[in-house]
Amino acid sequence: MRLDRTDLASAPPVPAKLTLLANAADAVLRGRLDEIAELPWVESVLALPDVHQKAKAEIPSSVAVTTLDAIVPEFTSVAINDGMGVVLTDLEAKDVTPERALAFFRRVNEDAARHVLDRNRFSLSAGEMRRAALEGAPAGCGIYGHPAEFADRMEWSGRVRVPAGGDPWRDLVPALLKATALGRREMGLNFGGNHFLELQAVDRADDPALASEWGLRQNRVAVMYHLGPGPFGSILLHHFSRRKSLKGPRAPFYFLSKLLHHYGSGKRPGSLARRWDLHFRQNGWTAFPAGSEEGMRLRQAIALATNFGFVYRLATIAAIRDALGAVFGRAAGVELLCDIAHNSLVEEPWGEGTAWVARHNSCRLAPRAPAIVAGDHDVPSVIGVGAIDGPAGLHSYDHGAGSIIDAWRSSGRLQSTYRTTQRVRLQRGRGGAVLAHDQVPVRTAAPVEQLMDILDRNGIVRPVAQMRPLATLKN
Repeated sequence: MRLDRTDLASAPPVPAKLTLLANAADAVLRGRLDEIAELPWVESVLALPDVHQKAKAEIPSSVAVTTLDAIVPEFTSVAINDGMGVVLTDLEAKDVTPERALAFFRRVNEDAARHVLDRNRFSLSAGEMRRAALEGAPAGCGIYGHPAEFADRMEWSGRVRVPAGGDPWRDLVPALLKATALGRREMGLNFGGNHFLELQAVDRADDPALASEWGLRQNRVAVMYHLGPGPFGSILLHHFSRRKSLKGPRAPFYFLSKLLHHYGSGKRPGSLARRWDLHFRQNGWTAFPAGSEEGMRLRQAIALATNFGFVYRLATIAAIRDALGAVFGRAAGVELLCDIAHNSLVEEPWGEGTAWVARHNSCRLAPRAPAIVAGDHDVPSVIGVGAIDGPAGLHSYDHGAGSIIDAWRSSGRLQSTYRTTQRVRLQRGRGGAVLAHDQVPVRTAAPVEQLMDILDRNGIVRPVAQMRPLATLKN
């Protein structure tokens, strides 16, 4: 399938299994996509408009790969269930002064962990960590005092069923997680890297009726968050394959923990050599047969990691709720609009059966459900809606327009508007210093609109409302 292949007249033909919604002019990137599409167990590859390659990843970002009878962990990030969400408030844009925005961010940041073993009021007990992994958001709502319906507003209702077989907690979770607090101390407030917490205002309704139905009225303030699934999932999944991102002093640490887990803790499926090949070799692509015992164990581990990610972000929502109340008073209100994963590996309907869909920095298309496409700290974001009857195979969309925005910025096309926004950087933890607090112009939304136009024309996601950044936190 060949869609939106602008300026690709001289490019090599697109393999039948590759759907290219981007101008992948970079030869290395295009070669990587072709290589993946040619693998025998790959059914299809969807490369979205923001497709780009990160140095530490095996697979490009903004990609979804469908496989038959094989589960390949390298087709997504080890940070399974990294995601974004939107919390609606009862505030108006005029209520968010620079002073109040800074106070809100500082209140949230007070509970951010300063290091991996720093405990705060959102940290979990050992028993709560187990419930989080097995039960997902329904457990998290109880732990953090949220209404039960918050779980229903998260993807898959905030819970992926852990496949039956053995005792997943006893058999799959390594001693490193059970015997230490590494996986449960830092909960919900790591806004480093490309993660962020942002105060936004509804700036424009592209679908006024649906925007009104969802509560996206003009100038209403929302809080958008983007952050990872917490340490539990990545620690767990690093024990099941050797990833390109695992380097430096962490590598020998994980090697010893994996040796204990796979060779020193009782019976494990497969021969000694097979375990080594699957879990210790850097294979590039490690194809676990979906119906095998090893495949079942990987499926259980992915489910545990996914469930924990929802609870991690429920801690974020609790911090947002408490900080809004402290800074703006009870009138601030808190309503979860949506929470969407963009690193996932799940079994989905495919043709007359099922297949495994791995998404790396791309989101699952959910018909008539909210969709988030993030901009940047100075570029508006978009809340869209998933198509009801999207074309077969176009089952995913970009979680953001980062590389497109970067290209516009570097070429000087990212023009300023008359509005401004705040950019805040804080040192993590109670009393964390203000490292930067800058007022910068809000830039044109054109790069995000360009991406949305491609998604809309291909029947994937159409825009509902544009969200203007008021202030953004990084810590």
